[in-house]
Amino acid sequence: MPDFAYFNHSIHVKKGIGCESCHGRVDQMPLMWREHSLNMEWCLACHRDPAKFIRPREEVFTMGFDPERMKTPMSQAEMASKLLEAYHVQGSTNCSACHR
Repeated sequence: MPDFAYFNHSIHVKKGIGCESCHGRVDQMPLMWREHSLNMEWCLACHRDPAKFIRPREEVFTMGFDPERMKTPMSQAEMASKLLEAYHVQGSTNCSACHR
């Protein structure tokens, strides 16, 4: 992340965005590397459509999370619609959220 961009892990964890979404499958990396570009457009894509990445808070640190393997299996879309509302997730693309 560049110095001029503000980033806070805790808000992403609180909103149910898994570590794997940004960092990749670190459990399968013999050495850490950057899985995604982490550039502004990449971040904005998730902020525009967080439903693809949201998961239950207790699964944020789970690598290889699959909602169809939960106790009550469901699709990502089904789970996302419930969690987006429950966690009050809004797809914010307000520039001042990251550029302060």
